[in-house]
Amino acid sequence: MQNPEKPVVVAFCATFLSPEMLHVYRQVCGIQAFTLWVVTRTRRHPELFPFERLHLLKKSPWRLFSRLVHTWRGQRVPMSRYEVRQMHQLVERERAAAIHVYLGTEAVRVLPYLREERRPKIVSFHGADLSHSLEAAEFQQLLVHTDLFLVRSDSLRAALLDRGCPPERIRLNRTGVPVPAVFVPRTLEAIGPARPLRILQACRFINKKGLDVTLQAVARLRDRGVAVELHLAGSGPQEPDLRLLVGALNLESQVRFLGFLDNSTLLQRLPQYDLFVHPSRVTATGDQEGIPNALLEAMAWGVPTVSTRHSGIPEVVEHDQNGMLIDHADADLLATAMGDLVAQPARYAAISQAGHATIQARFTIAKCVESLEASYWYAMDRWGKRDHS
Repeated sequence: MQNPEKPVVVAFCATFLSPEMLHVYRQVCGIQAFTLWVVTRTRRHPELFPFERLHLLKKSPWRLFSRLVHTWRGQRVPMSRYEVRQMHQLVERERAAAIHVYLGTEAVRVLPYLREERRPKIVSFHGADLSHSLEAAEFQQLLVHTDLFLVRSDSLRAALLDRGCPPERIRLNRTGVPVPAVFVPRTLEAIGPARPLRILQACRFINKKGLDVTLQAVARLRDRGVAVELHLAGSGPQEPDLRLLVGALNLESQVRFLGFLDNSTLLQRLPQYDLFVHPSRVTATGDQEGIPNALLEAMAWGVPTVSTRHSGIPEVVEHDQNGMLIDHADADLLATAMGDLVAQPARYAAISQAGHATIQARFTIAKCVESLEASYWYAMDRWGKRDHS
């Protein structure tokens, strides 16, 4: 039974949770001012993401038929009437004050419910869900049936404005990451054959992350005589192609694929690395970053980062102050930026300190949750006086 003094928010997350959605878990677990219920269609990794107030929707017996029909028509499979009724039952039982749907593309599927719900309705956009895959007609339906949109970066706010969303219906809700309890700025050891430059990239292996550019930049450094070692943490559809590229570039002795690392393991390993790289780019389908979580975590631990002037990244990384930015995902630019940084130990240490300070000031989990709770209050105050009958 919820605390009667706390308003209830029901959050819909289609899959709770895939490993790359750790930032969502940090949010739902961090909420203090509200009682939060999570509704999901698919439960995954309960050992990584335990959560008590979770309702698993029962699937309609007609869902397979519906999937076939909508797939044949080239449409998203919408929430069934059976699932809509379950949503209404939970929301009524818990006397929810607001509804929060994670990811814009999933909100399109939930439109059959959103059209009927009179409580304040909030949708979070994280990056890929604002690509070309979200069609204009779909967004217009969300605009009609959603009250408030949350975005992770100012660049995503601009994308919503470009689609015609009124500015008063957009609020910034940045990602929050943990910070070490004790921090000492990094210093760089002498680089040589016995102690190579240690570089990390941690992400899903997909096109917008620029992993092929990272591999090519490491090859450039090696060809310039720099002893270098790259670790790639993660997995994804591009992995076979990346392994082929490692072979084509003769990087077998410089590159290690670590596989997926759970977050606690990744944070424990961060101090082993000298640089964190993330040459993000916009894909042909319009897929782009919000602000990469792993980049924020590297900065929190004082690992100097080298990334691109892409999407929300310049909102956290200020070139030559708390990190390094290149104009676009280019191997020569990336190799040069890395080489220049490690050639200047004092500059390297200053960037390490400044990166940590940036995360401490603006991107902690507590600040992220505080921002989300403020958005809930805003939505309830502005749109919460409707007749729910």
